Amino acid sequence: MDLFIFGCKFNNNLHPFPSGVSLWVMKNLVQKVSDAVKEWRHLHLIKVVGLLACTLMFIPSANAVDALKTCSCLLKECRIELAKCIANPSCAANVACLQTCNNRPDETECQIKCGDLFENSVVDEFNECAVSRKKCVPRKSDVGEFPVPDAAALVKSFDIEKFTGKWFISSGLNPTFDTFDCQLHEFHTESNKLMGNLTWRIRTPDGGFFTRSAMQRFVQDPNQPGILYNHDNEYLHYQDDWYILSSKIENQPDDYIFVYYRGRNDAWDGYGGAVIYTRSSVLPESIVPELEKAAKSVGRDFSTFIKTDNTCGPEPPLVERLEKKIEEGERTIVEEVEQIEEEVEKVGKTELTLIQKLAEGFKLLQQDEENFLRNLSKEETELLNQLKMEAGEIEELFGQSLPIRKLR
Repeated sequence: MDLFIFGCKFNNNLHPFPSGVSLWVMKNLVQKVSDAVKEWRHLHLIKVVGLLACTLMFIPSANAVDALKTCSCLLKECRIELAKCIANPSCAANVACLQTCNNRPDETECQIKCGDLFENSVVDEFNECAVSRKKCVPRKSDVGEFPVPDAAALVKSFDIEKFTGKWFISSGLNPTFDTFDCQLHEFHTESNKLMGNLTWRIRTPDGGFFTRSAMQRFVQDPNQPGILYNHDNEYLHYQDDWYILSSKIENQPDDYIFVYYRGRNDAWDGYGGAVIYTRSSVLPESIVPELEKAAKSVGRDFSTFIKTDNTCGPEPPLVERLEKKIEEGERTIVEEVEQIEEEVEKVGKTELTLIQKLAEGFKLLQQDEENFLRNLSKEETELLNQLKMEAGEIEELFGQSLPIRKLR
């Protein structure tokens, strides 16, 4: 699986905020802050950086005190990682993409998909600090959507040696993690462990794709052969538990393994899903009755599973991809663009409002610094007062990164 504040996924893993709008948001925010920095004394500079971090990183609907606590933690504990993110195009684009997810019904899923598109080492580094090491970001709790299945629902025996070789995920339950294109996973055993080399494709909005891969290691439960554990992982300390609900491995084209899983990491406890591994790239219809029965044993309806595309063809040139979309008269892109435009309009208004508020706040501060703080509660004021970074450190970290983003 992958993840949550920046949506990074571990092994599976919306479409990105349009690059032009992303740059517009970043440039306007950066310009306003940059202009103010030139005019303010060091005390004011500290407040600008705090405002910038909170504006970029936090959900507008979040409780003000909680947002300030997270902001305070980031500025104290993850300053270098935060500065690198602001200066990095992919990480900053990820932040912009995340703004489109605010207050949506599928907010978490949207955040994960942003991470699929913009994941890189800078994002990983920020997550490691903010989520795992310093725990600035609260962990999403388990809501019971993917409970541990009853032992009676699992296979009574399972030989991991038979899991070796190449398998396709031909059907999946959770569209966030399970239904990517070209999911070809190759397994082998090593020191009584099942090792998996997993690959999958991430679609891009223009009809192209890029390929992701990950290595996973599974240990079989000594008492329940139908359970495989993928634990002891360094990144976000994620743990995935696989439950084998049904399988048929007889060296035939319709061989399959039905895996239901649930997991946890430093950002999210209780994510999950289910996949059907088959030797064939396409789900054999002959095994559907068995799959329906197995899905029912864990309270799932197999008709809700989604078949995947494992044709794994080459990526056509960009011009050809766009022409094909137009010639076929597909409505998909139009609908997505309309949806994105709506989100852009909402986010644009939100960001513009934030910019206007910042500008108004700057003027008030020049007239009377007390006006800036008068609407804050006692707890909020105390939290702001705890941000005791030296102005020189702020300028060194952020003074260089902000112009870099501005020029890009």
